[in-house]
Amino acid sequence: MIISLTNLMWKDNEHIMENNPHLNILVQMAQIDGESDETELELIRQIGKSENLSDDDIDKIIDTTNHDGGIPSIENLSEKDKLELMTNLILVMKIDGIIHKNEMQFCLDMIDKIGYDQDAFYELVSSTTNDIQSDKDIQVIRDKAKTLLG
Repeated sequence: MIISLTNLMWKDNEHIMENNPHLNILVQMAQIDGESDETELELIRQIGKSENLSDDDIDKIIDTTNHDGGIPSIENLSEKDKLELMTNLILVMKIDGIIHKNEMQFCLDMIDKIGYDQDAFYELVSSTTNDIQSDKDIQVIRDKAKTLLG
């Protein structure tokens, strides 16, 4: 049986997407406002590298993710991974200095899917900076997320 190269590439992309719902969801968030800001994509690349993904795999996820495709299953994510996902969603939402209505709704949909408290999420979003400039700003958001959502 001969399998086409295109079919193999599609299967490979599908495997990468299934094994990385976290990054797929972050890319969907970046796309939700109709454009992917370069600062959002750079943050997503950094997150992908921290998850030990190759640059090629990260680029495949970015290139093949479609926010109209629906949110992938998160049922296999640990509580720690879910908290990390929500923290990273907030970081991606805030990294360009603008919180779009569609981004906020996407986060609320994820909050509902995960089962976190919406009031805690609102407090987290409103009590942290929109102007993320340093690792210190990122750590403040991570710490507050752990306290409010964890």
